[in-house]
Amino acid sequence: MRGISLTAGRRWWVGCLLFAAALLGGCASTVTSEVTAFRQADWTNDAPRTYAFETAAAQAGDLERRTYQDWIARALQAHGFTPAPRPQARYVVGFDFDATPRTVHVRETVYPDPYFPGPFYRSWPGYWGPYGPWGWPGYWPPYMVERDIQLTQFALRVSLTEARGGKRVYQVTALHEATAGVSMAAVMPYLVRSAFAEFPARSGQPRQVTLEVEKK
Repeated sequence: MRGISLTAGRRWWVGCLLFAAALLGGCASTVTSEVTAFRQADWTNDAPRTYAFETAAAQAGDLERRTYQDWIARALQAHGFTPAPRPQARYVVGFDFDATPRTVHVRETVYPDPYFPGPFYRSWPGYWGPYGPWGWPGYWPPYMVERDIQLTQFALRVSLTEARGGKRVYQVTALHEATAGVSMAAVMPYLVRSAFAEFPARSGQPRQVTLEVEKK
């Protein structure tokens, strides 16, 4: 996969990703997702708020999907929605999710420790210390390091469609990026909660939602 070179202005962003590398592993304290929603201009989210999930036959036995569906159901319940048989439901709720790996190419400035022994490390009577090419006390200039960081973008998309007429009235996407080794199952609870934060959200206005990591 093609790498992406980061400029100095994006190093802070990479640092945040590296800080979140241990997502849910006890080091990161928060999870930040980018959330964008779109809604029909005339949709008012009034009662009744009954719904049924849209599930294809091939997905019916998928336990992972069923687990995520239960989490979304709890989020809907918190906003006054109640499940109903498909013929009586006002809305049909659909959702999908995926994880997309990508590579970020990082160029960053490294400032070496001037007291770290190097090739010009010399001994003086009664004192040991580095003696760099720019003189005492052994100044070593900064240098550039290039490396690739493997990231994964996790995405959750949820939609509400009117059962009668089939008009979609609301859709929301929640995205979170983490370093390699983080699983969809670990991220999904935060994607669900982020997707339904400030529900229903303003249309077409991306925002960041930051949640505290749950203690295990």
